[in-house]
Amino acid sequence: MKLVLSRKGFDAGSGGRLSPYDEATGKYVWLPIPERKQVFQARIRYDEIPVERGYLGAVVGTNVSDLYQEIYRTSKIKVGNGMRQIDDPDIYAHFDPMLGRPPWVPETSQLPIGKGFGQANAAPHLRKMDVADGDLFLFFGGFKAIGKARKGHFLYGWMKVKKRIETYAEAQAASGKYGLGRHPHVTKDAFSKLNYVYVPDEWLFEDLGIPGCGYFTTLNEGLRLSERLDGKHGTWRLPSFLYQNISQVHHRTWHQDADGCTVSTGIGQEFVCANPGADGEAWIRDLFVRNQGNIFREGVRSV
Repeated sequence: MKLVLSRKGFDAGSGGRLSPYDEATGKYVWLPIPERKQVFQARIRYDEIPVERGYLGAVVGTNVSDLYQEIYRTSKIKVGNGMRQIDDPDIYAHFDPMLGRPPWVPETSQLPIGKGFGQANAAPHLRKMDVADGDLFLFFGGFKAIGKARKGHFLYGWMKVKKRIETYAEAQAASGKYGLGRHPHVTKDAFSKLNYVYVPDEWLFEDLGIPGCGYFTTLNEGLRLSERLDGKHGTWRLPSFLYQNISQVHHRTWHQDADGCTVSTGIGQEFVCANPGADGEAWIRDLFVRNQGNIFREGVRSV
């Protein structure tokens, strides 16, 4: 099994800020990156993504657009090299990955959120590394504590791959089963160039009750990649099995010690460990054992 640390969500280059989280509770709202409508013919607007009222404490916005404007006191987001209004009619949310209904979306929501992850820009790298059936994505993003300067990269979700879909016809055939009718990568335009859609296995660890994809309910120290929250969040502290064993990082920045290793990441999206080995597989299982009570289960109301 290959392990992929996959960067997704708002950052300095796309969106211009980081996704927000409540440091007291660990609750977070992941912000999908913006894109212009014509890019993939995306079909979800920011004000269509609901947020449970009061999910982030005193924040009262009930959709991602309102929540963003309330927390950051601006309606502008970074799109390409310029700034646009979050509710600009030409701007859509690139909601990917879809890992089922996330914890901040109310159970009563009518927005169809399926289970699938697409990749076009970094697809050549995933093809080169032969990331496919049976491999594991751990999704991370940049998160900033509400009202504080503290920020870092945290893992927030995962997907064990059942199948890598490579054609529009395959994607259409799988769309109903996996609820991908509004997924930005399940379009004819997306498949006009190299484009993959990964769909999940039923289970990651059946004996632990961990499904093949999903979200962690809250962020915690065990899900943090960044070495520090008050410095450069692109410098990670990682377990020893990843030392010089992951793609697309600044390899000259590796440092190893008795407790693990550190490395500075670049601007890549997909950081691939081609051979985690027995130590890596043990670390992955332990990650989910430690977070067994922190798995978001659809149908269970957030508290």
